[in-house]
Order: sequence, then C-alpha cells, then structure tokens
Amino acid sequence: MGLWKIMMPQKIQLLAVLVFGVAVMLIENQIQKLDESRAKLESVLLKREVAETERRVGEDQPPPARGDNTVIIYNRVPKTASTSFTNIAYDLCRKNQFHVLHVNISRNNPVLSLQDQIRFVKNITSWKEKKPGFYHGHMAYLDFAKYGVKDKPLYINVVRDPIERLVSYYYFLRSGDDYRRGLRRRKQGDKQTFDECVSSGGPDCKPEKLWMQIPFFCGHVSECW
Repeated sequence: MGLWKIMMPQKIQLLAVLVFGVAVMLIENQIQKLDESRAKLESVLLKREVAETERRVGEDQPPPARGDNTVIIYNRVPKTASTSFTNIAYDLCRKNQFHVLHVNISRNNPVLSLQDQIRFVKNITSWKEKKPGFYHGHMAYLDFAKYGVKDKPLYINVVRDPIERLVSYYYFLRSGDDYRRGLRRRKQGDKQTFDECVSSGGPDCKPEKLWMQIPFFCGHVSECW
C-alpha cells in the first residue's frame, strides 16, 4: 500500500507531461494553420489591392508634363552619414528647383504595412506639384513595379564599413548627435566602451547587428528582415 502511494505521483507527473506535450503539439499545429491562412489572405488582399491600385493609378496619372518629373528616393541606411548627405539636398533644392520631402516612418519601423505601401506609391506617383522630388527616410526598398507603376522612381543610397557603422551606432545610442542635443537616448548614461562590450559579449555589439545594412536593399518581404 505504501509503495502504491509513492508510485502514484510519478504516474500523475508522467500523465501531465504527456498531456502537456499533446497540448503543445496541438497549439503549434493551430499556429501553423493560422500562419498559412494569414499568408493566403495576404496574398488574396495583395492581388486585389494591386488590381485596384493599377486601375486608380491609370485614372489618376497626370499627362506627361513638359517639366522634370524625376522622383528620387533615398531610403537612408541609419548611421551612414545619411543626415549630412540629406542636408546637401536641402542646401541645393532651392537653387536647382526640386522638392525635398521627409518620409516620417511610424515607430521607426523600416517595413511599411501593405496599406501604407499602397498609399506611399499612390502619393508619390500622383503628387505632380512636388515633382521633381527627393524623398528620404529610413525605410526598406519598395518595388513600385509590383503596383503597376511604369515610371518608377530612382533609388539612391549610401553604405558604410560595417564595423565603423556598428561602432558609430553604439555610441549614438549613448551620446546622441549634434542635431538633437536635448533628446535623451535609449542607452544614455551607459559608460561602457565598445571594446568592453565586445569583451563581455553585450547585446549592442553582437556580430548579428552588422547585417542591418542589407535589409534596406532587399525589400519588404519577411525573409529580408
């Protein structure tokens, strides 16, 4: 009788483990099905949105103007002297008669939602009053041809030595820059040097962060990020 009492908790534990394992498998299966359904839904919505955008762009597209309709998009890679480069455009725009427009990305997320992608494409292609235009912002490459635009904008960008960029960004999080001196940075007050971060294996200097220039050229699909 005493042995039976000792063995009972072990059987209950084993049963609980089995039940938990089955539950995890069922949940993972449901998550996979939801992901597949989401992917199918996004595909259907994208096809409908593209068709609608093609129709609207065809209707809204103004006739070819005699002036310069050039649109340049500078999808700035962070910490590659992009602010200094953009300031050159601001200095030259009045003299050379072109417009400079800043694309302010919500929550600093370089990947736009499907709806925002469509709005962005439509706004740039139909806003004839702002042509020629120079658009700049920290955002991933967006293929305008996917939305039926024939006269695609020109993309430019600047890259930087990956190690130098990572070191620059490391100290930027702690000290900021000369443009917004009063803004408190996320790591402000942290006195650890970059070399000390590498020695201790800190998260802000991991080799994986060297990758962050490439996604800006890859695009909006999840595989890029």
